[in-house]
Amino acid sequence: MPDVSGPGSLSALRLANRRRLLGALPAAQAVSQAELARLTGLAPATISGLVRALVDEGELVVRQGVANGRRSRLVERAPVRLRYGIGVDLGRTHVKVVAGAAPGDVLAESAVVLDGGLRPDTVLEVIGALAASARQQAGLTSAQIAGVAVGVPAPIDTATGVVTETAILPALVGFPLRDEVARLLGRPVVVENDANLGALALARRAGAGRSVVFVKVGSGIGAGVAVGGELLRGDSGAAGEIGHLALDPGLSVVCRCGRRGCLETVGSAESVRTALSSALQRDLGLDEVLGLINDGHPVAVHVLEDAGELLGRGLGWLAMILNPADIALGGPLLAAGDAWLGPVRQGFRRAVLPGVAERTRVAISPLGEGTEAVGALVASLSAGD
Repeated sequence: MPDVSGPGSLSALRLANRRRLLGALPAAQAVSQAELARLTGLAPATISGLVRALVDEGELVVRQGVANGRRSRLVERAPVRLRYGIGVDLGRTHVKVVAGAAPGDVLAESAVVLDGGLRPDTVLEVIGALAASARQQAGLTSAQIAGVAVGVPAPIDTATGVVTETAILPALVGFPLRDEVARLLGRPVVVENDANLGALALARRAGAGRSVVFVKVGSGIGAGVAVGGELLRGDSGAAGEIGHLALDPGLSVVCRCGRRGCLETVGSAESVRTALSSALQRDLGLDEVLGLINDGHPVAVHVLEDAGELLGRGLGWLAMILNPADIALGGPLLAAGDAWLGPVRQGFRRAVLPGVAERTRVAISPLGEGTEAVGALVASLSAGD
């Protein structure tokens, strides 16, 4: 792996050169270092240094051979070996870290609740501690980790790995999260929207050719979309931000974005907590809300059903545009099971054409609460490529 512990510009250049070399190396073919210099446009000395580092890491092998009629040191990819990575699910109130192997098999995990809120120094400290714990539980050394991926519940500038919207993680907007985690862990890092990572995990599970939507229903509502195994991000990285669909502009609740009628004000886990707290005239935590729902409390069940039906209506709008094969739900309301899923499906059926309702599967994610973390693990395995 490249040394990413130095200054940001230098580590970024090393990583870019590494990717350029690996991208230029023909599959199943050995070439000379001189040819690699020609293919990449990099200086021969730079190529020599990169090749030495990649041989040490087991990515490349060098052997003596003949190129253009002359004895040369030929470079080729090493035989395929198991790759390991670290996936980080960074939420507004939690951090979960998993360590695992291709194609997304989790070997160990560590998690913590963030009571003090999200501050950059706290985030880095927690990620560092949990990553070390998960890696050690999995029996892996730092050198075996191919890369790291961090999922966050916000739009991301994929070029810089920086959070771009203030709604859920205001303390991290503009913070160089990717570069700081790379400095901390000494490995290549990608930062991605957590719902996108959930879609990536489910797309890998579903197989090529299926279009998949993963909907994270928590403090807000966000969706990740994968078509043919590739993420649909949109021009500014905001594809899938369905929580801000104007479901009913006449609603009195003001969304955190400043507008009225957004889906997340009536269909999110937070909206359920807020509505039930108001109805029972006491401030409830989400665990208390889920407890009341599972106990069959009539007011709690009614509030959940209303929220589920409205969420299903929003998913119907999404389905009429994208027409996915599968819509998978994630987030804390999974614990309510069919009491939540039933109303969501009902609202969905009412919002779409009969043929779409018949052919679209709306279900709880088969990966459960670990969906985003598994997606981060999948993304981590290509972070250094």
